[in-house]
Amino acid sequence: MKETDFISKLGIGAFAYISISEFCGLIEYLFENVLIISGIKPITTIWLPKIVSLLLFTMIVIWGIKKYNRPIEIDLQKTLKSLIAILFGILILQFLFSYFGTDFLMEKYSAEFENYVKGNKGSLILRGYLAFLPILQLVILGIIFLMNKKTVANTV
Repeated sequence: MKETDFISKLGIGAFAYISISEFCGLIEYLFENVLIISGIKPITTIWLPKIVSLLLFTMIVIWGIKKYNRPIEIDLQKTLKSLIAILFGILILQFLFSYFGTDFLMEKYSAEFENYVKGNKGSLILRGYLAFLPILQLVILGIIFLMNKKTVANTV
């Protein structure tokens, strides 16, 4: 394997992981706003989007590994460029929604956002526990990789 192939594969893995994480973060943010507008209890609005994001991340990673875990030749440079473009597309969507969408929603649904902020004041312990979800995301990713690890004995 050439050094450039290794660097390209490393870049593909890194940009794939970051793209999936950012996409799940975008869905989490959108879902949280939908729950706030719906008037759901603030405690549910805090934990439910994070759990949905974790489940979505797990499903996308499992789907991606099952789909692309075959010995096929791919154009490394084209795939890397595509993943970089996807990541920047997701980041632009996040920026646009946070810049335009949040202000619009806070103006239109100000009472719901005020209720969310008032009900959210006593949830510091829950937020502390939810801070471990990104670590759990990495643990799940590691478990998935270890379960799908192919050894020489399995391929002979």
